Amino acid sequence: MNRHEQERIVNATALQSVCSQLYQEVGVAQSDADTIAEMQVLMDLRGVHSHATRGMPGYVRGIINGNINPNPQLQRLEDNAASVLLDGDRGLGHLVAIRAMNIAIEKAKSASIGVAIVRNSNHFGAASSHAMRALPHDMVGFATTNGLGVNVAVFGAKSVSIGNNAFSYAIPAGEEPPIVLDMACGAAAAGRIGTARLYEEKIPLGWALDADGNETEDPSKVAAILPAAGPKGSALAIVMDILCGPLSGGLMGINKHYQPGDAPPEKCTSAHFFLAINIASFTPITEFKTELDRQIRMTRQAIPRSGFTRVTLPGEIEWELTQERRANGIPLHREPLQTIEQLADELGVEIPWERV
Repeated sequence: MNRHEQERIVNATALQSVCSQLYQEVGVAQSDADTIAEMQVLMDLRGVHSHATRGMPGYVRGIINGNINPNPQLQRLEDNAASVLLDGDRGLGHLVAIRAMNIAIEKAKSASIGVAIVRNSNHFGAASSHAMRALPHDMVGFATTNGLGVNVAVFGAKSVSIGNNAFSYAIPAGEEPPIVLDMACGAAAAGRIGTARLYEEKIPLGWALDADGNETEDPSKVAAILPAAGPKGSALAIVMDILCGPLSGGLMGINKHYQPGDAPPEKCTSAHFFLAINIASFTPITEFKTELDRQIRMTRQAIPRSGFTRVTLPGEIEWELTQERRANGIPLHREPLQTIEQLADELGVEIPWERV
């Protein structure tokens, strides 16, 4: 069965409405639910399904089970002109991250840069969904996170010892789409491996190891993800871990995973790091955007090598997908879509699309 036969086309607005209602049914305030649903659907529009609405039922279940706080009261543990340290109150990670990034942006308006570090949070979805919040303010945004998950083998090892700590930069351009880098430090995000497993597809050699430490093409046999670009990805994962863990007063991911009893619970949850840079504090924004546009256009003129039809910039393909899918709908795999439909039935939320 090919991919198209495994998918359903769903209208973005309808999907967003259902997700928002599901969050509201478990106690998330309407305005917050609307914002989170919009962010998750945006990731589906951009083709990042592993960090989009596919994960929503898990977050809702986490709220129902009491593991996730739907209405966190963020506490400012340290607060300075350009930085803040926050306790996320075990909150829904998307919501905690939204509030933290907004604080970083506000601080950057007066202090040129703004840093918000969060501990005691939960999984916050796609890093780019938070970094991109800086774009409308003509700022550079950065976001990264660490958590309990340890699924990457440090360069040279065959067993896991660090998380696949994703990070994102979002940089505004002028007439061109923004530059948006969103990457895991492993050769692939765990969600991409999960997607291959869902579609019963092989993964490329070089992505992961099996339980015996051998490279594997079978996503169901993955025991450890290899670092991206060997020692480079390995080093980046460690740096992201430090920015979120020890810098927040918390722990590195491996210590959260294997030694959770050695520290208070709030230090063993997800932690995040956000940065906003106010471009106008350093250079005129029009000059900055003009130079970005020129660089983007010059890069596109590069001659593609064999096997490539064109040269693209970070985030460009996702930008184009978003425009196409807003007009024509989002292709979603039937299995996770059915999970959303089942959750809607359970919570009494009407599904506006036709079921199969």
